[in-house]
Amino acid sequence: MAALIKKRDLGWLPTVVVLFVVLICGSRLMYLSVQHHAMAARATASTIAAGYVSKIEPEFQRLSDLASRQAAAAARAVANVNTFTSLESLPLAGNTFWMTADDRVLAARPAEGANASGIASEWESAESARPVPGSSVLGPMRLGSQWLLAARVPVVPAIAGVDSPPRGWAVSYGDLDELISNAHLARLTDAGYDFELSQVERRSARSRIFETSSTDPLGDDAVITRIRLPVGFAPAISGSYLAVSIRPRAGWYPATELASDIGLLAFLAWLLAFGTHDLSHALQRSRSALTAARKRLRTINQQLATEMQQRLSLQETFDHARFHDAFTGLPNRRYFMDQLDRALRDVRTKRRQRIAVIIVDISRFKLVNDMLGHTAGDELMVQAARRFEKSTSAFEGVLARWGGDQFAVLILDVASTEMALQVAGLLQDELRTPFELRRHRLVVTATIGVTSVDSGQQRAEDVVREADIALTVAKRQETSKIVVYSPAMAGQAATLVSLEADLHVALEKHELRLLFQPVVDLRTYRMVGAEALLRWRHPVESVLAPDKFLRIAEEAGLMVPITRWIILRVIKLAGEWLRRLPANQKFFISINLSPTALRDPGLAEYLAALLRETQLPPSLLKFELTEAALISNVGAARETLERLHAMGIQLMLDDFGTGYSSLSYLQLFPFDFVKIDRPFVNSSGSDQANTGMMAAMVQMAGSLNLTAIAEIIETEAAARALQEMGCDYGQGYYFSEPIEAELALQRLRTQHPFQPAMQATGTFAPQKETIGAETVMVKPLEVEETVRVKPLEVDDSPTIMIPATSIGFPPDDDSR
Repeated sequence: MAALIKKRDLGWLPTVVVLFVVLICGSRLMYLSVQHHAMAARATASTIAAGYVSKIEPEFQRLSDLASRQAAAAARAVANVNTFTSLESLPLAGNTFWMTADDRVLAARPAEGANASGIASEWESAESARPVPGSSVLGPMRLGSQWLLAARVPVVPAIAGVDSPPRGWAVSYGDLDELISNAHLARLTDAGYDFELSQVERRSARSRIFETSSTDPLGDDAVITRIRLPVGFAPAISGSYLAVSIRPRAGWYPATELASDIGLLAFLAWLLAFGTHDLSHALQRSRSALTAARKRLRTINQQLATEMQQRLSLQETFDHARFHDAFTGLPNRRYFMDQLDRALRDVRTKRRQRIAVIIVDISRFKLVNDMLGHTAGDELMVQAARRFEKSTSAFEGVLARWGGDQFAVLILDVASTEMALQVAGLLQDELRTPFELRRHRLVVTATIGVTSVDSGQQRAEDVVREADIALTVAKRQETSKIVVYSPAMAGQAATLVSLEADLHVALEKHELRLLFQPVVDLRTYRMVGAEALLRWRHPVESVLAPDKFLRIAEEAGLMVPITRWIILRVIKLAGEWLRRLPANQKFFISINLSPTALRDPGLAEYLAALLRETQLPPSLLKFELTEAALISNVGAARETLERLHAMGIQLMLDDFGTGYSSLSYLQLFPFDFVKIDRPFVNSSGSDQANTGMMAAMVQMAGSLNLTAIAEIIETEAAARALQEMGCDYGQGYYFSEPIEAELALQRLRTQHPFQPAMQATGTFAPQKETIGAETVMVKPLEVEETVRVKPLEVDDSPTIMIPATSIGFPPDDDSR
């Protein structure tokens, strides 16, 4: 035990020796470094102080030169005995005066008399101890708020060969602050020095400080540099002199550097000492590490076998997650495409006769997400997946999650296209039962695209594209929600793509135009306003009605600039009509707004800006909205409509009597008009039910302080019946087809009663509409040719840069 303790103690001996040697040598080096640094710092300080003193001494020299010049001038004057009377008669320079031999003021400038008396008194006091016969310098002395320095030179007559006594003294003086101002002593503080300007008197062994940067005297540790007096001048007080003292603010050897050196020494001592200690124990640590490594190796070998099993299990889980949807557990698009590619190879090799691909799009999925949250939307897709699994379990195939709201079904060995349609019908039937989502019962529908392949020469991407095209066609149809792909659909899809590309530049090329269908007072058959209707003069397809391109514009995100153009165009036309019509002529122009327009938060601000810019009365504009535009977001729609109504813009509920026809909307929203749709307007007088319903709606509108406007009046009988019911206004082809703006203005101006524009039989004749120099035949549409669009804050000019972003168009919205 004692031997072990002794061995351990000897192990520290080299460490202690190295530590002691390093500390002794380092301390000595630090001492020498401190001394050297202090000497170098003092030499530098002396050089700096000498430089500042060299700037002060010329000022003293100028002061003495001034006194010498005065004395020399006086000496020459005294030598001329014929003209000299006294020193008082001689001129004086600024800051000079004459003093008698017994230190009395003989002559001084009036403004300098007080300074001259004070200096003479100080000089008399200084000479009381020991007279100074020659030129001398006195001061600095305090007179008032100034420290003054004075130099005197005896006035000795310049008579050759005659040693004459002095007749008096020529004295010059100056302010000490002015004498040292050129030296800029304050700059020493920027250089890191404290300084003081003082006068040392040997007889009293004390000094007077005139200027300093420190609150305490610098003491004997500072570098002192004397300010030499001019040649030939002696101090008035024997042994006194002016000096500039400086000292580094951080000391001759800064404490930070000293602490840094001590820290460096301690670090080196620690590094060398413990390095020696570690070196002596390196072998022992290496042996211990080797033993521990062997133990870890055995442990790792045991863990490796376990991890390999876990890795195989994880790989299987990863492969499943790679090819399956996380929420529904169904195969994903990647897995589906892989299986479809294999099935096509089987068809090519005749191992399978025919396959079919079905894409199912769940309707109202976005509405569920918006109203109940994305978690509810995911739950809806999970429940739909479970139902579809039941329907597809009876045949060989693949059911996959195709997208956010879409499923895809691959049917292997389908006998015919009709069988694929039956499967699609089964899938649609599975959705008829309401879904339970967060205490809500929801009924959703599906739009389905179907395609079948029997050649095997197509790529998987082409087959999916066919099913997707069929799905797009199904979304556009009002009746059938299951559509089978046909080759003609590819051409239609290409046409739609071409129309969308052309629509992107339609505004820039000024291809869009507005027509106006008059609104007529049913009592007088005179025009009171017009509804703005949109047309597109396509360079290839001729004139297109809104139902041909507005859905494309909605899907391509082009409704915003189109709306901006329509609103801007209508406001400009209304302003022009207002200027050209008589002052008391009243009219209005109505514009249709879609659900997209109501969702625009900047609609009211945009309209307000245009109305302020054009100074147009808001009463000239009216906006028409359908119930479909209101139910998508009642809160936002109400806020937007109330802002528009507060601006003075009147609102119309369009297509009243169709769709939901909820009376609550008439009270919830600030409507001023209701527009009654054609199924009631054109009913024959013999249909008592429809006639009674029409009369009830007109009467109800009146009781709610709403003005009724009948739409699409096609017969004289309908016009008369509406007039008898008390309907105020109407519009339709019976009165006029949509016309150009100039013709509408002329009809407003003349106020002639409208003549019927069609035969009383109620049949339509194609109406001519002239566009530029071209006349085309336009058949009246079965739907209103109006546009409901959403404006955004873009440039007001007709040539608007159209964004290419795409937004979805609600499948149940109308195409106006």
